[in-house]
Amino acid sequence: MAERLDLAGAFGTEVTRRAAVWQFIETFAKTWATPLSPADGIPPSAVQHAENRLGCRLPPALREAYALFGRRTDLIAVHNPLLPPDELLLDPSGELLVFRSENQGCAGWGVPLDRLGDDDPPVGLFSDHLPDRGWRPYLDHVSLACAELVLSEAVMARRYGPYGRECPATAQVITAVEAAYRTIALPPCPPWYFPQGEPTRWFSAPGKLLCLEPGPDEPGLVVVGQTETDVLEILAAVPGKWAPTEPVEHEDDKTISG
Repeated sequence: MAERLDLAGAFGTEVTRRAAVWQFIETFAKTWATPLSPADGIPPSAVQHAENRLGCRLPPALREAYALFGRRTDLIAVHNPLLPPDELLLDPSGELLVFRSENQGCAGWGVPLDRLGDDDPPVGLFSDHLPDRGWRPYLDHVSLACAELVLSEAVMARRYGPYGRECPATAQVITAVEAAYRTIALPPCPPWYFPQGEPTRWFSAPGKLLCLEPGPDEPGLVVVGQTETDVLEILAAVPGKWAPTEPVEHEDDKTISG
């Protein structure tokens, strides 16, 4: 059986160095999927080709992300993917270099053009749900946006089927989650579909990942586990109105379970 990783402990109380974020993602891949390997990186020549096309140099943090896990679609391209270098583009305002896109193009995450020279620059979010379809600050560093990306894609990979469930996040549910699980210390950031609302909140226990998702009507709780047993243990601990499991249509849709 794979190591039962407590993601809150692996992330730490306050991650400020991108090297620590990359270590977190490596540890996550090892325990929740398969370990990273040199073959998982995009070669520097492909990044250089993109830089030539764009007429600018990518920030070191983004180049490092491509080199470490740019080809690991199970980690970074389940639903709202990290864009490969040859698909980098500008947002509608022309002010962000977009490196991640909502799967239907309704939103995206990018680096402000005037901060491309930073080692690990801030990230902005543009969304059809913002006034005038503009953008707003998202997270202070590309590396942290990559950590959020990996967590979000893990939830999307497992939320349907035996390794995930969801329920409305009532006050009772939120109280139970806060009492039973540790907070992952990712800085507050909003979901793309409700960018002016409350931030998404992340919790964990060994083998378990919980996401409190805000919404315009009511928040929701999505829980996923390394195994089906992990999920059943969450259901026993949190008194929610849990939706039934949904069948996974294709074998390829399933994420490897440690």
